[in-house]
Amino acid sequence: MRGRNENEILPLLSFAAEHDFAIRFIELMPVSSTEMMNGNIFLPIAEVMSVLMRLGELVPLDEPLGYGPARYYRLTKIGVTVGLIGAMSDLHFCERCNKMRLTCDGKLRPCLGNHLETDLMPALRPSVNEEELRNLFLATLAEKPAEHSFRDHFVPLRVMTAIGG
Repeated sequence: MRGRNENEILPLLSFAAEHDFAIRFIELMPVSSTEMMNGNIFLPIAEVMSVLMRLGELVPLDEPLGYGPARYYRLTKIGVTVGLIGAMSDLHFCERCNKMRLTCDGKLRPCLGNHLETDLMPALRPSVNEEELRNLFLATLAEKPAEHSFRDHFVPLRVMTAIGG
């Protein structure tokens, strides 16, 4: 976040390089509060990339690490792998997103930036019905929107801790 933790980028890169970790930087998203999205706080991933490029050559990696929507690069001078997640500024972000989340109250949510949720509790109580559970997962996945609604004045109905990360 601009003015809040952008000064931690370099120490985090050093820590990741020292321990041979890949590190990801995630652009702020309006998942809990929309007032955080103003220009005084929102730091586009492109600005983070500019900081990284000033440190040396940033080589795109062809193969993703893990299963998320990050774009990965190798910062050769420091010897660290960096993932960048730009849900707000990367117009192709949703094309790579393969996540669904289970909320704290048993709802399956196929997109953070959409209010669609499927209640899994009928398939879990009073006993687990694996076939019904599988069908609910598949049906929810089929309804996963092509794009999130963050750019369309999205108003969160749940805080992130209730959605699941």
